[in-house]
Amino acid sequence: MPNRATPAHRRVLAAACAAATALGVGLLATPAAGTGPAPVAAGDAVRIVDPDATAATRSLFSYLDGVRGEEILVGHQHSTSFGLTIGEPDGTTSDVANEYGDFPAVFGWDTLIIAGDERPGTATNTTEQNIALFAEYIEKAHAIGGVNTISAHIENFVTGGSFYDTSGDALRAVLPGGSHHDDLNAYLDDIATLAGEVRDADGELIPIVFRPWHENAGSWFWWGAAFGTPGEYRELYRYTVEYLRDVKGVENFLYAWTPGGGFGGDEDVYLRTYPGDAFVDVLGLDTYDDTGSQAFLDGLVADLALIARLADEKGKVSAFTEFGVTGGVGTNGANPEEWFTKVLAAIEADPGARRNAYMQTWANFDAGQHFVPVGDDPLVPDFQAFVDHPFTAMSGDLDVADVFGRDVTTTPQPPLVHVVSPADGARVATSPTTLRVSVDNLDADAVEVTVTRGGDEQVVELAHDGGLWWTGELTVPAEQLDNSTATVTARVLVGGEVALTETSRVVLGPRPAFPPGVVDDFEGYGDDTALRAEYVTYGANTISLETGSVGQGTKALRLDYDFATQTYTGVGKQLDGDWSDFNELTVWVDPDASGNRLVLQLKAGGVSYEAYPSLAGDEPQQVTIPFVDWRPAPWDTANADRRITDEDLRTVEQFNVYVNAAEGGATSGSVVLDAIAALPGTEPPPLFSDVPKGHPYEADVLWLHAQGVDGYADGTFRPERVVLREDAADWLYAYAGEDAAPTVRRPTFWDVPRRHPSFPAVEWLAAEQVADSRPLPLFLPWVPLDRTTAAVWLHRLAGEPEVEGDLPFTDVPRAARAAVLWATQTGVVEPASPTRFGALRPVLRQDLARSLHRLDALPEPLEPTVLFDFADGTDGWTAMSGTATAADGALAVAAGADGTWVGTGATLDLTGRTALVFDADATTGFDTKLALQVGPSWQWCETAPTGWVPGPAQDVVVDLTTLPAECAAGLADVRGLHLYLNAGEHVIDDVEVR
Repeated sequence: MPNRATPAHRRVLAAACAAATALGVGLLATPAAGTGPAPVAAGDAVRIVDPDATAATRSLFSYLDGVRGEEILVGHQHSTSFGLTIGEPDGTTSDVANEYGDFPAVFGWDTLIIAGDERPGTATNTTEQNIALFAEYIEKAHAIGGVNTISAHIENFVTGGSFYDTSGDALRAVLPGGSHHDDLNAYLDDIATLAGEVRDADGELIPIVFRPWHENAGSWFWWGAAFGTPGEYRELYRYTVEYLRDVKGVENFLYAWTPGGGFGGDEDVYLRTYPGDAFVDVLGLDTYDDTGSQAFLDGLVADLALIARLADEKGKVSAFTEFGVTGGVGTNGANPEEWFTKVLAAIEADPGARRNAYMQTWANFDAGQHFVPVGDDPLVPDFQAFVDHPFTAMSGDLDVADVFGRDVTTTPQPPLVHVVSPADGARVATSPTTLRVSVDNLDADAVEVTVTRGGDEQVVELAHDGGLWWTGELTVPAEQLDNSTATVTARVLVGGEVALTETSRVVLGPRPAFPPGVVDDFEGYGDDTALRAEYVTYGANTISLETGSVGQGTKALRLDYDFATQTYTGVGKQLDGDWSDFNELTVWVDPDASGNRLVLQLKAGGVSYEAYPSLAGDEPQQVTIPFVDWRPAPWDTANADRRITDEDLRTVEQFNVYVNAAEGGATSGSVVLDAIAALPGTEPPPLFSDVPKGHPYEADVLWLHAQGVDGYADGTFRPERVVLREDAADWLYAYAGEDAAPTVRRPTFWDVPRRHPSFPAVEWLAAEQVADSRPLPLFLPWVPLDRTTAAVWLHRLAGEPEVEGDLPFTDVPRAARAAVLWATQTGVVEPASPTRFGALRPVLRQDLARSLHRLDALPEPLEPTVLFDFADGTDGWTAMSGTATAADGALAVAAGADGTWVGTGATLDLTGRTALVFDADATTGFDTKLALQVGPSWQWCETAPTGWVPGPAQDVVVDLTTLPAECAAGLADVRGLHLYLNAGEHVIDDVEVR
C-alpha cells in the first residue's frame, strides 16, 4: 500500500480543514494531478467518505454524479469471467461485447472470487493467487474503459456456512468486541490487499465502488434485518468503512449502501438502517422482476426517484445497483416480453428515476441462469434495443479522461462522533462491558460517556486506544441489569467545551429468563423498549407494557392494531425448550369485543399449531387450552391431520400471537395478554393403551395413525403383532392417500377376489407395480410380510431410486439386493445385524410403522403436487372481502365490486417450483395474480398477472418465476398464499404447484 497519514494524523488534518471551512477560509485538501483533461473547473469539490481518496476516485464520484439524468451506464456482473460465448475466460471477452458489439460501462465483481468460489478465483488457489487474478481482471476491465464495482457475499464466520446461513447470531458476533470480530478483520484485510494491487497502466490505483452488506432490509443474508437492531447494522457498516479507510489505508474506494428494493417510495423505510452521510457515497437499490407489469414499474420508479432525491439532498450518487429478470433469462428463468426496454422507458420518463448513474444486472453463469440475453434467447432483440438506446451508455460511450481525469478536490467531512458499542438498541447483558466511541475529523481532548437510567447517572471517562476508538469500562450494578432502558450519551470535549454529542438507547440486562414452560409474564421488562427488543413484529402494530389491566403481577402485553392497510398482524418470540412434560397452555386475555380472530400459534417439532381464544366481549379471562385441542395452522394442509405429540413438544421453537381481520369485525383494537405458560395439566390417555407415553415406537405409531391407519376396536395397536400381507397392502394404500381402487375386468390375484376386504388396496399395489402377479397370480394375503418383501415394496413405492455401495448382508436374495441396499442405506429398514439383514424374518406392526414414517421423511422429487383440492371444505381459505365457501369439492368465491384476495396463511416449501396452477370451474372473468408472504421477514410480494380469463378454464397458470428476487430466495419458507379475483362469481379447484 502507498504511504499515507496515520488515522490520528488524518483526523487532525481533517479537523483543521473543517475548522478553516467553518471560518470561511476555504482550506481544502490539495488535489492530486489529473491524468487527462479536466472538464470540471479547478477547485470544484466533492464531499466523499474518504477525503484523502485518490484523484481518480474523486473524479469517478464527480463523473457519476454529473451523468445522473443525462444518461445511465449499463453494468454487468462478472462480464469477462463468466459467459456462454467467451470460451475459456481471460478477462478480455464478454457475452455483452460478443452479442452486442461493446462491453458494459460498469463491470461488477464479488469478494467470493477471493475465496475461490467464483471465477477468476478457484478453490485450489491460495488466497494470494485469487487476489492476484481478481486484480488482473479488474485491471483489464479498467483498460477496456469500464467502471469497476465490487459486492460482498461474506461467509458466516460463526458457523462456517455460506452468506445464506442465518444461524449463530453472526451479525453481533462480528461487531467490535464480538467473538468473531477478528475473522471479519482478516476478511477485510484481504479486501484491502486487493484494493492496493489494482493498478492502471501508469501504476495508479484504480477506483472501485465497494458495496458491502447489501440487501440488509431482507433477512436472507446473516446480516439481514431479523438478526440485529438497526443500530447494530449501522455499526457493522461504519466499522467496515473505518477499518478499510483508517486502519488499512484504502484510498480508492467509493462506498455504496444498498439495502434492497421494494420500499414503496417511503423514505423512512429506506433509511431505517442508513449508516449516515459520512459513510456512504452511493445510495443504491437492488430489485428483480420478470413481469414488466405496470405495478412493478410504478414501484420501481417510486423507489428510484426516492433514492435520487435523497442523493440530491445529501450530496451522494444514486444508482440502480442490482437489477434483472428474476431467475435470469436462461432455461431456468423467464423471458417477459420487452422487459428491458419497458424498464428503461419507465426510468427515462420519470424526472426523478432517470437521475441514477448506472444500472447493473447480474452474471451469465450458465445456460440455465444468465441475465444478459445471448444466442437464441427471445429477449436478445429487446436487450439490443436497450443498449442502443440514446439514454444508455456502454463502455465505448465513455470518455475515460472525463471519468477518471477530472480535477476534483474534496470537502472535508464534518466532525463526527458515534457510539460503536454497545450499538443503538443493543443489549448490555453483562457487567462490566466495554464502551467504544469513534471520533472522526476532530482532535478531541477528551471523550466521556454518560449512561442515564431513570434518576441514576454514571459518567465514564474514555481513553484513546491508539486505533479507531476511545474506550472505557462501564460497570452496571447487578440490580440494574433488569431489562430497563438506559440512555447513552457520548460527549467529545475540545478546550474544555463540548464539541460533539451522540445519544443512543440500550437495554440493560440479558433476555428475561423464565421457568420451564413459561412463555412470558412481562414482569421483567423495565419499559417498552426492553419489551420490543424481545418480540419480533409481524405487520404493523404497536406493543407496549400494560399496567392497568393485568392477569397477574403488575405488567402485561398490550397489542394495538389497525387493519387500514393489512388483514392480520401480530408479534412473536423465539423459544428454546422441552415442553414434553406439559399438557396444556394457559393465557390471560383481555379481549376488545372487536369480533376479530385471535390466533395463538406454537411452533413445535417444525409444525405450527394453533388455538383460537375468543375476542367476543370485553371481560378478561384466563383461557386454558389442552394441547390435544390444538391443530396445525389451516394453511398447513400437509399436516392437517397431525396432532401435537410429546416428540413435537421436545423442540418448542416459537410462540406467536396474531389478530386476523374478520368479516364484520372492528378495523382497529387493542388486546392485552398476560401469564402465558405451559402447564402439566392432566395427562391425556394414550391414543393406544399399549403404546404409552415414552414407548420407543410412540412417534411412529402416532404418525401412522395420522395417515389413516387405525388400531383395534379395544383401543390397542398391538405393536409387536406380525403384519400380514393384506394388512401391509391396506397400510401402503392409506399412506398413499388413495380413495378408490383401479377399475379391473377381473381380479389380478386368484386369492384376493372382489369381496375380499383388502381388494382395493391389493389391486392398487398391482396397478402401481409394487406387488408382482408373476410367476403365479397369488398374493397370499394371510401370509406374514417378511422383511425382504417389505424392502422391495417400499423401494418400488419410492420410485426405485438407485444407490451405490456393496451389500454387507449374506442372506438377501439376488433379486432383492438393490432394494435392501437402498432400504438399509436410507434407514427405512433396519438390518438384523451388521452382517445379516434378517431376510425372512416377519415384520412387526411397529416395524412397518417406523419404516413408513422414515420413508415419508425422505426427500421427494419435484413432481406436480396438489396443495388444495377443497374436497373436505375450504382448506383454510378465506376471502379478504366477499365470501369464500366450500361448494361440491371446490371453492366458491363471491368477490365484491373491487375484487378480492382469496387464500390462506399456509406454510409451504415451494423450493424449485416455477408455477402455481388451478382450475376455474366457473367464473365471470378474472385477471389473477398470486401474492406470497415469505419468511422470516414475512415480506409480501406478487407475481405478474396471468392475463384475462373470460370463462371456465382448466390449468390457469400463475408464473412463480415472475416473483421479485428477494421473494424467490424465500420460497422455502412461504407463510401465506393469496390469489386475486376480479369482481363477480368464481369457482376454483385443484390448486397445485409444478
